[in-house]
Amino acid sequence: MPSASVSSTVLTYLVLSLALTLHSKIVLQWHSFGFPWLVTSVHSLSCILGMQLIVRLGLYKPTRLTDQRQRRTLWMFSLLYTLNIAASNVSLYYVSVPLHQVVRGTVPVFTVVLTRLAYRAKYSAAVYLTLVPVVLGVALATYGDYNALSLLGLMLTLLGTLLASLKTVVTNRLLIGGYDFFRLGALDLLYHLSPLAFAQTLLWALVGGEARAAAEYLQVVSLDGPGRMALLLAGLAVNGIIAFLLNIASFSASKKTSALAMTVTGNVKVVLTVVLGCYLFRVVLGFVSVLGVIITLAGGVAYSTVRYREAEEARRVAARSSI
Repeated sequence: MPSASVSSTVLTYLVLSLALTLHSKIVLQWHSFGFPWLVTSVHSLSCILGMQLIVRLGLYKPTRLTDQRQRRTLWMFSLLYTLNIAASNVSLYYVSVPLHQVVRGTVPVFTVVLTRLAYRAKYSAAVYLTLVPVVLGVALATYGDYNALSLLGLMLTLLGTLLASLKTVVTNRLLIGGYDFFRLGALDLLYHLSPLAFAQTLLWALVGGEARAAAEYLQVVSLDGPGRMALLLAGLAVNGIIAFLLNIASFSASKKTSALAMTVTGNVKVVLTVVLGCYLFRVVLGFVSVLGVIITLAGGVAYSTVRYREAEEARRVAARSSI
């Protein structure tokens, strides 16, 4: 069933997104690998290798870019794609997981504003109402963690939230055929984007001095013996694999559902991230935080219900008008 396929795709995206956020924090904090731009370049390199593997196995044949507008659009989108990933990794380095998620929980607000401004999208009053408990619940779920806030961390996380919303909107527009000249599938987008993203993040790491600092750090790690180095490299490899799988799931989910549905799915991920993040990083949840988890989940259910009913009503109206 199509609905089952959509649900499984969104669920896969949710699980992988949750795994990547937590695992990236582990790499940045537990392994003390505080080089977010290089972590982002590892993500891009993993996507390059993963796509080449798929091509070699005959599971995918890349589409050649023949239109200059395609190349120009892809290059501009690659900047957004790279900045979105990097902003998330950089901000995650400066702030705690719960605080990172409360700010990211405002993505639906940005999505509604962006789609209304750019595409004049219209939403019912019921949709707007369901977003209130989603955002409010996320805020309550991370209540008490604001002491960990830094001005730089806040600004970077807000920037990452805006970029994440913009990326979701643009990806959805590109993949569902919003632009007639841009006819690429989800795998095509990932195949052509990854090399550009890798070059951009690696260049920034070199220019910003992060690559040199990382080389010095690796020299220190090597003095502790091969065990610690192997553990760090394995952590980076696993992080890259998760990022590759998440990119495929993200593009596929964006093609099968709406931009707003993706952002609300992201808010459900926020709650799960807060709970697991508190457990992994030893943060205690109070009553208010637990209440926030419940409210956020209730908002997600309410949104899904409203959107389902509106979609069903639209189909019934279309069916009657075609008779």
